[in-house]
Amino acid sequence: MPVYCTVCQLKFEKETGFWWGTGYVSYALTVAVSMATFVAWYILIGMSVQDNRPFYWLAFNSLLLLVLLPYLMRLSRTLWLTFFVSYKPLG
Repeated sequence: MPVYCTVCQLKFEKETGFWWGTGYVSYALTVAVSMATFVAWYILIGMSVQDNRPFYWLAFNSLLLLVLLPYLMRLSRTLWLTFFVSYKPLG
């Protein structure tokens, strides 16, 4: 993560520990993705305690979250920054 924006020279880190809040945003995004996959799995495949379908969903969800980790981390940083910095188009 660069210290300053290359276009508008905005300093990204407002204060020490500014990015700690992204952990909460990332957690919310992870819960949202997990709930979406659970609902989709429940509707399309179903859940039952007589077989291993909940464990298959858990493995699928874990793998999906691992693949989406870089995207979710970047998205959480972007969302956190938009809470504190308003967008003003240049020009």
